[in-house]
Amino acid sequence: MRLILMRHAKSDWADARLSDHERPLNSRGRRDAPSIAGWMQDNGCQPDFLLSSDSKRTCETAAFLNSRWESPVPTHFSLDLYLASASAIFQMIRSTELWLADENGTASSTPETLLVLGHNPGISAAASELLGHSCGFPTAGLAVFECEVSSWSDELGPENCEVWKEIRPKQLP
Repeated sequence: MRLILMRHAKSDWADARLSDHERPLNSRGRRDAPSIAGWMQDNGCQPDFLLSSDSKRTCETAAFLNSRWESPVPTHFSLDLYLASASAIFQMIRSTELWLADENGTASSTPETLLVLGHNPGISAAASELLGHSCGFPTAGLAVFECEVSSWSDELGPENCEVWKEIRPKQLP
């Protein structure tokens, strides 16, 4: 199974009246998110399911990602991922099947590729735990992990997750 941890694209700080939760993307963020989505699609990393913070900048990042992919990816937006710690992010990942359940509580198929879209410092801390060393993500940066698990409810760690690729927007043409 494949896990993608991604930080939202660059946000706009121009309007000081907006709360942190309500900050939108700036022009660089609106440029980088589709570029990263194109890289993901070209490299076989389009997710089957997206877990995202419900902040304006992550919602906009998710919309730009989905607009670039051949078909929209089912997405669950959650306040629990807004500025979440690494442990909260891993808890959300372990709960993935809950977000896929229908009205009868029956989960659809488990996503093979799961994208978690969040904020620093939590998203970098989660990636650091899986890598076994410290790392930092710039905006719209991501890491793709190959995970030897049978379900997203399994514990994730460096013993069963190996980084496949780390991408930053500045690396793209």
